[in-house]
Amino acid sequence: MKTGIIGIGSIGSAVATGLARAGHPVVISRRGAARSAALAAAFANITATENQSVLDQTGVVFIALNDDAAAAALKPLEFRPDHVVISLMAGMELAMLGRLIAPANARTIMIPFPGIADGGSPVLVMGDAAPVEQIFGQTDSVIPVADRGELNAFLAAQAILSPVAVMVSGAAKWAGSHGGDTDKAERFLRRLIASSLSGMPSDDLITALNTPDGYNQRLRQYFEQQGLSANIDTGLSKLNPPTGKDA
Repeated sequence: MKTGIIGIGSIGSAVATGLARAGHPVVISRRGAARSAALAAAFANITATENQSVLDQTGVVFIALNDDAAAAALKPLEFRPDHVVISLMAGMELAMLGRLIAPANARTIMIPFPGIADGGSPVLVMGDAAPVEQIFGQTDSVIPVADRGELNAFLAAQAILSPVAVMVSGAAKWAGSHGGDTDKAERFLRRLIASSLSGMPSDDLITALNTPDGYNQRLRQYFEQQGLSANIDTGLSKLNPPTGKDA
């Protein structure tokens, strides 16, 4: 399926890469010239062109612009009624996007993450999930959300990823200063955490790791004494609604 992408920031680039690696021909905008040129050079099935040409050559179009730049970029363009438009802009309501892309319709918001470049990544979808399932269902995990409230909650909750990465990095460095190799420790921890969390629900994993006086129980209890659970709840509750910028 030939797809187009308007807006080649970090997330637009990741989507283009994932599509290309899955064998889809992709037409990308030259907006973000350095990234567009690099992608076109890296993949024979990626072509960079002007925004209107992206629309003219494709039937499925991903809009990967920042919210504040969308109106200026989209208003001059001529969409077709048969265009399937998938918005990657978390902060722009579909009704507003629909006015910018008429006579095409805006029915889908898709929130990808950087891992979509390699496949196997979660993809949040609000609205019509069918086109996203058709394109990414074989390579990624498409997760439909019911409404804006659920989408905003998931977008806030995913912010746990950065603190988790800090913890993995810190633990690897600790291992490196206590007799181990830092790089090897990080590879080990990343694989351990990824495989463990993908294998069972987190509450079941906590129970499985709750060996009395075991390392996992002792460290978890120490963190809990320092306010781990309360800090997670308070920190997530302080996050603002999404702004349409990369998560």
